[in-house]
Amino acid sequence: MSRALRVEYAGASYHVMGRGVARMRVFHDDADRETFLENIAPLVGQGCLVVYAYCLMPNHYHLLCMTPDGQLGRWMRDINGNYSRRFNRRHRRVGHLWQGRYRAIVVEEQTYLAECSRYIHLNPNRSRLTRPAERYRWSSYCNYVGGPTAVPWVETGPLMRMFGQDKTRYRQYVEGGKGEKAVSPFERAVAGIALGTESFVQRVRERVRAMGQQSTCPSLRELRRLGRAGPEQVEKAVEEMFPAERERRKQVIRMYALRVHSGLRPVEVARRCGKGPSAVSMAVRRIEETAVGDEVLALGLQRLAGLLAETEGADN
Repeated sequence: MSRALRVEYAGASYHVMGRGVARMRVFHDDADRETFLENIAPLVGQGCLVVYAYCLMPNHYHLLCMTPDGQLGRWMRDINGNYSRRFNRRHRRVGHLWQGRYRAIVVEEQTYLAECSRYIHLNPNRSRLTRPAERYRWSSYCNYVGGPTAVPWVETGPLMRMFGQDKTRYRQYVEGGKGEKAVSPFERAVAGIALGTESFVQRVRERVRAMGQQSTCPSLRELRRLGRAGPEQVEKAVEEMFPAERERRKQVIRMYALRVHSGLRPVEVARRCGKGPSAVSMAVRRIEETAVGDEVLALGLQRLAGLLAETEGADN
């Protein structure tokens, strides 16, 4: 099984999550939480990490950060490894503490930094640890809206500039997410790697290509997935190839094309088309079965694939 892709470069921003093995508690008390944060503080002080947001939950943590030197893997090994050793020693246990390697996605700051911070800061509220969220001591929310903070080194500048340095506006933005169905940024990330606009994902794709097939690279399947056409390109191509189709049938073709040519997962296609994940699977099956006996549809799908192949080639 291939290891998860790690895209590292100077100035990259990440949403990182680490979870306890078998979902076990990794923070038993405040002493544990203080120890974890103490492992991050020196890296911030040395300029290795810039932390925009964090939240420590009983069995996992979230970290929104930027790496000036592009060495996320090195610093996360220090953070997780040092904490694991101290945790095991303190609680007189042996064995792995974390469930595999940490998860990390590259985040486009200009468009998704605020969204990730809201998801992180509402974690205690969704888990019913505390309401309102600012009463939870072990997150960076109070660094933004005021109140007792656990650490002073959270960098609030980039986010607060988006809200005109207005704490009330940021609070309203976060609180406004309470009534929405939370979708993890990890589920929304393209190929589980990058969260951002199509142009941002394209830049990440180019960095992946430049990495080559090293031991730290993902499987070829993930590389191919990043190389596919963007969702907007696929939708535009469907409009060009099937202009006379009824909208209902065109929607089915659109779901099929997005699933086959963009590399989006069913849940991502469903969300984009306003449907359920099962509708996407049904659309793919229906189009494939219909195309067997429908020469016009089959020819249209062939031309669609050719058009998208030309588009991809132009991007390479």
